[in-house]
Amino acid sequence: MAQAKHTRGRFIQRPQGFDMLAAMARPPPEVLKSGAAHREYLKQFLARGFKALAELERLDLMQAELDASLSGEATAARLPGLGHERSAKLLAACVAEPSLLSAVYWVVCAGALLGEPLAPELAECTLRFVLDCWRTEGGFAPHPQHELGLLSTLSAVQLLLLMGRSELLGPDGACPGEVVLGYVHSLRLPDGSFRGRRAEASEGDCRFVYAALNAMELLRGPAVAAEERSELRQTADWLLRCQNPDGGFGCRPDGACESHAGHTFCCLAGLTLAGGLQRLGIRERKRLVRWLCDRQCAGGGLNGRPGKAPDACYTWWTLASTELLRAGIAEGGGPVPALADLYALAELRKFVASCACHTGGVAAHPGDDPDPFHTFFGLAGLSLLEAAAGGEDGAARWLGRISPLWALPVGLVPVR
Repeated sequence: MAQAKHTRGRFIQRPQGFDMLAAMARPPPEVLKSGAAHREYLKQFLARGFKALAELERLDLMQAELDASLSGEATAARLPGLGHERSAKLLAACVAEPSLLSAVYWVVCAGALLGEPLAPELAECTLRFVLDCWRTEGGFAPHPQHELGLLSTLSAVQLLLLMGRSELLGPDGACPGEVVLGYVHSLRLPDGSFRGRRAEASEGDCRFVYAALNAMELLRGPAVAAEERSELRQTADWLLRCQNPDGGFGCRPDGACESHAGHTFCCLAGLTLAGGLQRLGIRERKRLVRWLCDRQCAGGGLNGRPGKAPDACYTWWTLASTELLRAGIAEGGGPVPALADLYALAELRKFVASCACHTGGVAAHPGDDPDPFHTFFGLAGLSLLEAAAGGEDGAARWLGRISPLWALPVGLVPVR
């Protein structure tokens, strides 16, 4: 039966499948808690998502047709279950999720780690959705009705690589890589940072810096011109200024933001891509290692900043940051501590397992409902953990390896 929502003294009927994100997050029928369970969860999530999108398009078209011939309360009376104007607002709210294209990337990439290729029908829906989000200005929007942005552009590039459709980014492809590169470069600010959209205020954010550098190297490879080397050095300068006295990194320089594991990952990955990680001094590295190690809480889980509860997604943000730092130390010829020397990996594995739902998917905390964000980053972090554990008892051998720099399966990433 349709769910009723009370709004300003009236009831608006909300059809089944209309609340897209909630519908997509409902767990599928019970299956074994294993790689198979997670594969089933991801498949059902994606299938429900595209079904909900199709329903939204149908309702949107229905309202557009009625609006062309009717007005006022007559429209409300003739549109089944939806009131005039409010129906349009409800439709808009259901597609307002700013991370929709990124959510598709999380699901598809998690499936790739689990060795689950997209079924032909889902692959066709995914590709059509990505191409519908393309804009001729050079970027991708999170939804066909939204404005293009940097994060959704990176997600689109990652999705095309995951689906084996990189030819669409070629010179004669539907989304030429040179045009995408031009759009990404247009978001660069004079101080070397990047903004997320052209319309946003001229203030950089380390998340956008990482997204820009990631997308640029995926599109053009590691070779850069002399002019771009100068730009990359300036970007590295900006990222280095994001480190706080406690050792972690904030999203903006000079102590403007508190240290956070997600921002620390973006800064370290950005420094790696900009060739600036070696400029992090020994004292700064020691403070950073201490800050990262302090993210492990009683019970084994990792949190994003001091005083917060552990969360499955920080398994990725923290371990990936540590792996990037370890790689930088190794490149400089210094002694490299093993992950097992820095974290209680067995306890961390138990925490991630406690966040996994028996019907598939991973939640932020034990007992919560799973969602695609925590499923992907929980499994991605578990992949790094298992690679470090070397196949010891209890390892999730059904999980593939992921690159801590690119957040893509190892076999897909560029060679640096």
